[in-house]
Amino acid sequence: MKKINFALKILIAQILTLIIILILVEVFGKTYAYFNPGHETLYVIPDKYIGWRMTPDLQYVSTGANWYASEFAVKIKHNSLGFRDNNRSIIKPNGTKRIVLLGDSSVSARQVEFKNTPGQVLERLLNQNLRSIENNAYEVLNFGIDGIGVGQSFLTYRKYANAYNPDYVFLFIFEGDIWRTVAPLSAITDSVDSGKTLSIRPIFNFTRNKNIRNPLEILNFVPLYEYLIDLKTKRLKPGNILAATEEEYSVLINSLKTSITEKKITQISKIISQLDLKLYPTNQIDYDEFIRLQANRIKTDLGEDRTKVRKHKYFLVDLFREFEFRLLKFKEKFYPELKIKRELDVLVERFKPRKSEDVFSGSSNFPNFESVIFVNLKVLEILNKEIISSGKNFTVVDASSHIIKTGRLPGELLSEILYKYCKVNNIGYIPLSEPLNKSANKGLKTLWPKDGHMNENGYKIFGEAMFQWMENN
Repeated sequence: MKKINFALKILIAQILTLIIILILVEVFGKTYAYFNPGHETLYVIPDKYIGWRMTPDLQYVSTGANWYASEFAVKIKHNSLGFRDNNRSIIKPNGTKRIVLLGDSSVSARQVEFKNTPGQVLERLLNQNLRSIENNAYEVLNFGIDGIGVGQSFLTYRKYANAYNPDYVFLFIFEGDIWRTVAPLSAITDSVDSGKTLSIRPIFNFTRNKNIRNPLEILNFVPLYEYLIDLKTKRLKPGNILAATEEEYSVLINSLKTSITEKKITQISKIISQLDLKLYPTNQIDYDEFIRLQANRIKTDLGEDRTKVRKHKYFLVDLFREFEFRLLKFKEKFYPELKIKRELDVLVERFKPRKSEDVFSGSSNFPNFESVIFVNLKVLEILNKEIISSGKNFTVVDASSHIIKTGRLPGELLSEILYKYCKVNNIGYIPLSEPLNKSANKGLKTLWPKDGHMNENGYKIFGEAMFQWMENN
């Protein structure tokens, strides 16, 4: 009996010690969060032509999506037009060369100080190194808007950037951007009503033309879709686990990349040039609802400064989720097949054709992958024509195989297509993924683990890659 009582006392003491430790951790975490709060901001406004853009003349602190600033806290200031840049004169100063950056949140770069954004890195390098050679001053104008796609970047150039008479135009692309070109729904509206995803994004698509050959037949990703259908079938059988080795997955990726030849892309380019691109403007009802919800949120919750400190949550819950995330990464490091399984699960879910008899039918939630790429290539074709017709230079900056959206396979296939397309159509191309991957392989992180955007090192590489392109060209 004495032994039982003694063991019970030890157990109670251990439980109390654990409780005290947890309380101290929670108190410490809440104290840290108090001095490093998360900020919620309505940093965009509705824009009928683009869908939305950054709020003009707004100042606030960017801390990511967490309830406290766990990775960064950056003071942000938008210019009078509504972009994260200095106020610039429409009239270009004599002896000045202008560069315009188009793209999404990787261009606005709200995760780092303004001086460390890719545009400012490029501007600094140009003026320090090339100005003495060419005797020109350089200005790099940031027209990045969070959450937009390739199509909206094109519209941003037409409505805003072109007026500043740039000499060079750089467009940032990663895989997520191509889907946004064809998908009207936008999560940017979540900021005014959680879960309220509205159709406020203007989108693009081809008009029907049955007399022109379907470019899907040329690229021919049939082996990919047959593979995904087979995986789905195997996964449904009792006792089967959807998995593959790294070697098998790499063979699949490389075989598909090898099938993307310059000859095929040349043929596809000719077909695309014969197709008409149609713009579907912002849905008026949803656009009006977006305006109403923003006005109501400002009136009832945020005030005219459009920002507030986020409500505190339980720090221990965050800590537990962080532990789960780290444990998953640790397990995947020692058991690579787990990572492959997770990625294949996503590919099957998002890219497996909904009709087994029609491999190009797309999934139940996503259109066919190559069709989406082709629409984006048409946007690039028109944008390039508009830029070079006025004597300017257009370059694509591609990070698709580094910033992974739905997996390595779609990212690498998109990069290969973009590279070949730019090559056969005389469009500048920067394989940004290469220096980013090289840095990451050396153990130098390029992305924030939780936020997912590039960190200071990643944006530095971004700016340097554009500078090296300009130096070489």
